[in-house]
This record gives sequence, C-alpha cells and structure tokens, in this order.
Amino acid sequence: MTAIDLRRAPLADIRALDLRSLERDLRADEAAMWDRFRACWAGLDDAAWRLPGAAPSDAGGPDWSLADHVAHVAAWQELSVEYVAAALQSGRWPSDDEFDGGDFDAYNERLRDAWLAIPPAEARARLGASHDRLLALSNRFSDAEIRRDDAWGWVYMSLHGHQLDHLGILEPWADRLRERQVEGDPFGSDPALGSGDAGADRRAFWADEARTFDELMALANAVPAARWEASEVTPGWTLRDHIGHLASWYEEGARAIDAHRRDGGWPGGPSEGIDSWNAREVERSRSLPVAEIRTRLEAGRGRLHELADRLAEPDFRSPEGWGWTYENLTGHVRSHVAMVAPWCVRASWPPPLDAPVPSGAVADLR
Repeated sequence: MTAIDLRRAPLADIRALDLRSLERDLRADEAAMWDRFRACWAGLDDAAWRLPGAAPSDAGGPDWSLADHVAHVAAWQELSVEYVAAALQSGRWPSDDEFDGGDFDAYNERLRDAWLAIPPAEARARLGASHDRLLALSNRFSDAEIRRDDAWGWVYMSLHGHQLDHLGILEPWADRLRERQVEGDPFGSDPALGSGDAGADRRAFWADEARTFDELMALANAVPAARWEASEVTPGWTLRDHIGHLASWYEEGARAIDAHRRDGGWPGGPSEGIDSWNAREVERSRSLPVAEIRTRLEAGRGRLHELADRLAEPDFRSPEGWGWTYENLTGHVRSHVAMVAPWCVRASWPPPLDAPVPSGAVADLR
C-alpha cells in the first residue's frame, strides 16, 4: 500500500484513513496536520482574516471568516485543556448536555462572539499555546487509553481531527484570499486615502511597511541559502529571483524619487515594458550570490525609505508618488509575501513520502 502523506495528500484521501487505528502513529499524524493547518494561511495579511465568506454559520449568524475558524479551533483547544486535565485527575469527562444542551451550533456561535474582538495575532498565539498544552497532556495517556471514546473525542477531535474538519473550508478560502493579495487587494479601504491626519498617516504607513518587510524576511530567512535557488517557488522563479526582483524595484524607486527631486517630474515605468524589464533584471540577479542579493535588498530598501520619507505629503500621496512609495515599499512586497509564503513554510517540512531517498539515508516514513 502507498503511504499517505498527511501534509500534502488530498483531504479526501486523509479522511478515508482510520486515524484511530493502533497501527497509526497518532503523534506523527498530529504533527503533520498541525504543520498543514498553520501553513494554510501563510502570507495573508491580518486584514484578510476578518473578511466574511469562508463558510456560512450553522446557527444562522453572519458568514464565518478565516479568523472565526482559527479562533474556533483555538477556543475548543482551550476547553479541551481544562477537561483533559480534569479527566486525568478524576476520570470524569463532560457530557454533550453541558454545551447548550447538546446544541453545538448555538454553543459555537457563542464561542465565536467571545472571540470577535481578539486580534488575529493574539488568536494565533493562543492557538499555539493551547495546542502545546493539550499535546503535553495527551502524552500522559497510553496509545490504548487515548483511543477510548471519551478521550478520543476530546484529544483527537480537538487536535488534528478538528483541524482536518476545518481545512476543507480554509485551504480553498485562503488560496482565494492569497490570489487577491497577489493582485493588490487591500482587503479594505484604499490605503492611498489616508485619514486626513498627515502625521498619523505617515506613521501608520511606515509601521505597515516595516511589518510587511519583516514578514517577508522572516519567511525567507527560515529557508537555508542553498534552497533559495534550488527549486521554483512560482513558475520560472526561485526565492532568489523574487528577492532580487524586489531589490531591483527598490533601486528603481529610489532613482525615480531622485529624478523627481532634481527635475520636478515623475518618471514613468520602464520604456521596454514591465514584463521585459522584470525578466532582464531577474536574469541579472541570477549571477549574484544569495548574500549579495540580501545586501542589495537591505540597501535598496534603506535608500528608498530615506528618500520617500523626505517627500512632502502632497508628493508622497500624489498618484505618481504613491506608485513609487507605497507600491514599491508595501504593496509590491505584500504581493510577493503572498506568492512565496506557502513555499517558504513548506520548505521546513519533511520531504514527501514519495521523494527519492539519498544513498545511505533512511527515509522518514511518517
């Protein structure tokens, strides 16, 4: 029989498995589903988390968002931590009647209301913390004990069983959101509009720019340098190509602002066309070592940051100026974050189960 790779297999194939079988390595299964669950939202702005439309509410409320789904899983993990800890002490497990008389749709909607004001970053932190606590508690059960009806319903169903249920909704929804982010959808009001408070708008601009750049670098820096050019991230482009491309546009943006300060006008885009210019610049970057690409990126961003911040607000937010400031520093970067994030996250996963095993190596069949 062909082994099923839980991190990559179609969800229907995973649901067809008997994950409760004693022949399964429950903790390896859980680790795989945990990796997959966290990867599904990689690269998405927090603004995308709030958008309704992921799924209708089973209780007749407003449509659920990505944030609602992740908070729901986190909330049940936190409840499970309490009940599993109590069961380890007393042997008692809760009954369905304790949850709105067994009306889980209504109970889940109340849980959802309690999490609505929680920022996505906090929800992610609580998801991780409760996951770790619940996993540690589950390790106190033997393999046979954890498969009893009562323990299974609270341990498996609150860990990878629950994740498996929600991935069927979240993976396609996150993919659609990611496509929108690549195309520049801000998932809200046009960022060029601002609030009318020039100082507050400028501070918010740079805070958003720094957050977006930091996310890009956290993703890229988690990938060993040798893998930056080893395989395609998007068709025809490696991670090095994406980072070198951003560095080239930082440099181009700095030249545009320099020209504006010198001549008063704003240069247009490349005369040869953007696609041809991009292809030429990426090809040029391919001759450079990864360390030099990083240096170019940091230097180009620093120079563009310095020049952009010297612009008066009318120039900064003029249609032409915005194209060289926001579009280069934030809009462009958040698009590439959405492109590269899934690949960067999956780069740390064990190799696929059907990957060739190097001579002398032992396959990790989990």
